[in-house]
Amino acid sequence: MQILVTGASGRIGRYVVKELSSAGHNVTSVDISPPEAENLSRFLRVDLTDAGEVYQALAAAKAEAVVHMGAWANAGVVPDTRTYGDNVQGTFNIFQACADLGIQRIVSASSAQVYGFAKAPPVYVPVDEAHPLRPANCYALSKVVGEQAADYFVERFGMTILSFRLMGIRTPAQLDAELDLLAQDPGGGTSLLWTRTDARDAAVACRLAVEVESAASGPYNITGSCVVLSQPTTALIERYFGEETEVRGAMPGHTSPMSCAKAEAAFGYQPRYVWSVSKKHLESG
Repeated sequence: MQILVTGASGRIGRYVVKELSSAGHNVTSVDISPPEAENLSRFLRVDLTDAGEVYQALAAAKAEAVVHMGAWANAGVVPDTRTYGDNVQGTFNIFQACADLGIQRIVSASSAQVYGFAKAPPVYVPVDEAHPLRPANCYALSKVVGEQAADYFVERFGMTILSFRLMGIRTPAQLDAELDLLAQDPGGGTSLLWTRTDARDAAVACRLAVEVESAASGPYNITGSCVVLSQPTTALIERYFGEETEVRGAMPGHTSPMSCAKAEAAFGYQPRYVWSVSKKHLESG
């Protein structure tokens, strides 16, 4: 399959490129910055806020599908007006160009920040895709708008757009230091529900969602399968969230408080890489 990946030089994008290429797909990478490491695909420098550049890149790639990871990755990287404006404009440009060029399948990066856990505990756990959206900054707001744009293009053009609510994505090299910090201060892990996701698992999720024929449009939680701390999940919920969070379902052992059951049912997402502070090394499931 001919696949265009935006944000291909970023934390997740570079793993997506590697995963898709290794699976035999013909990948075109686009970003405003060239890849730092070896790139297994054709690279084009593209500013997603420039509609003309987006159209030309998609046409040059002969794209049949798009994995859209390109965005300012958080609030505070650039001024808020640019974070919101660029992210919304870039996403709309991708969707519109795909609609006009007949590209029907898109995997688009949203974020678990739409749930607002940095501002308030979950309303309930396990957190599924029906949980209320409470964006706490300009980045999260841009992702809510991106999901709404996806709904618009699905309804108007019959496209398939899967919006991934990604949480706690880290490269393998980043995880040991993060686990050390969480072990020292478990209270600092509430905004990501003490869960981390290996970027390689996020990349596999993107590949599966592009390849599967029957997955429905809409939001999908994508995160790790377990909390990384030694305490059981229910103990963490009780200690740090208490009565503010309703426990609606079983979370045995160290199960993540954010459910990825919808993604598993739709395209078989199951994290392969499990990290924990007790083992301090990677397990491959």
